[in-house]
Amino acid sequence: MKIFITGGRGFIAGRLADYLYLQGHSITIGTRNLNSNLSLNKKIKVVKINWNSYSSLKNALNGIDFIIHAAGPNAKDSVNLLLETSKFSKEGTANLLKAASYNGIQKLIYLSTAHVYASPLLGTINEETELTNQHPYAISHVEVENQIIASKKKYKINSLIFRISNSFGQPVEKKADCWYILINDICKQAVLTKKIIIKSNINITRNFIALTTVLNAIHFFIQNFESNKNKSNIINLGEKVSLSIEEVVNIVTERINNILGFSPKVIMQEKNNNKSNLIEKYLDYQTLKLQKKGFNRYYTIQEEVDDLINYCNKNF
Repeated sequence: MKIFITGGRGFIAGRLADYLYLQGHSITIGTRNLNSNLSLNKKIKVVKINWNSYSSLKNALNGIDFIIHAAGPNAKDSVNLLLETSKFSKEGTANLLKAASYNGIQKLIYLSTAHVYASPLLGTINEETELTNQHPYAISHVEVENQIIASKKKYKINSLIFRISNSFGQPVEKKADCWYILINDICKQAVLTKKIIIKSNINITRNFIALTTVLNAIHFFIQNFESNKNKSNIINLGEKVSLSIEEVVNIVTERINNILGFSPKVIMQEKNNNKSNLIEKYLDYQTLKLQKKGFNRYYTIQEEVDDLINYCNKNF
């Protein structure tokens, strides 16, 4: 299958391009910047696109069977580049969908985020939970989601929207924008300094998902893509169980000791690290819809942490 990936120089999309190529697909990456030297398989095609130009996207999508839309700013850039983010979400997405329709493409997956639901992400969350997060990062993803949902009626594009929780893992290359991610950050800290500094309250619970699981899920749904009669299908893509930051730190320190033979010193900077407010920070990120679709190719947190530690040890 000929698959076009937007944002292919990003953290998830970079790994996804390599992964899908190895599964036998023909991969084209669309990027605004051809000058970034990303370590991709040389048989993966990279084309320059202009999100403000319908004709640019129309030409880039010629001959494509399936789109994976993974482009978009991170949380920090969505604030610092507010106007650009808004324009990309509205006009860029509109151009992409129109270009897809012109080329007869009827299958699309959008990689959205769990953070569209709320901030902080707490309590029980499923696909029917009201979207209340007013952060520009969340708003930009909702804007794209809404346009994709509308494209079913407007352009006959069948789509699947993944709301991905906190994905982590090794990148395609070390300069990828991924070292702000908690588990990536603490693995890198441990390897470089033999210390882990935690600035957040260790009782906060988050849903962490191995990047390999995300890749497995995307490929599973490409292989089992279903047309939707009425609207786009929205699926929470996360782990079955959420973990506190303390539990994650314990996993990382255990795996560091197992692989590298030392236990990093853990420094907690948050003063209020008692257990009294643990219930208030509870999170149940429900993924029953994902499992009912038949997906079960989970890569454990420990396995992904091991890969990440080995990557950091080799590259830093």
